[in-house]
Amino acid sequence: MKKILSVIILLTSLSLFAEDIILAKTETAHPYLPYDVKALVDKTFSISVTERAEAVYQIGRLGPAAEKASPFLIMLLNDNNPTFCVYNGYGVWSTPGKESAKALAKIGTPSLKYIALVLEGKHPYISVSPDMQRNIITYLTELSGENLGNDLSEWLNWIKPQLSSS
Repeated sequence: MKKILSVIILLTSLSLFAEDIILAKTETAHPYLPYDVKALVDKTFSISVTERAEAVYQIGRLGPAAEKASPFLIMLLNDNNPTFCVYNGYGVWSTPGKESAKALAKIGTPSLKYIALVLEGKHPYISVSPDMQRNIITYLTELSGENLGNDLSEWLNWIKPQLSSS
């Protein structure tokens, strides 16, 4: 009876130890993108416009904790496919691009370093289209509380001091 009890205790402790090892490995699998953010970022690649917009909305709700999602949100600023989204029981017509602008504003100043690369023309994959420009201005206006118009160079001049002070 003692041997059976010893075997059960041994197996239980080994299974708990193995679970700790598995959790430790999965926690470090994506050290730069937290799991809750990664799950939402994955949805931004969906074929469904509604799923993309709602995922972006959820990323925005995370605020500054979702800073690492900023590059993905910036790419979505160019996605202006209309969709009807339901948030908290209320429906609204929106686009993933508009939702990205709102989400980036909720992330706050940590997102500025990513948009600065785009505005300076230093980003290797993103160039600003007219639709994207409209969403960038919406994002920066909401974040800053300023209205610097449609000239992106004026916005870049506003961003640079923000980056040096943070």
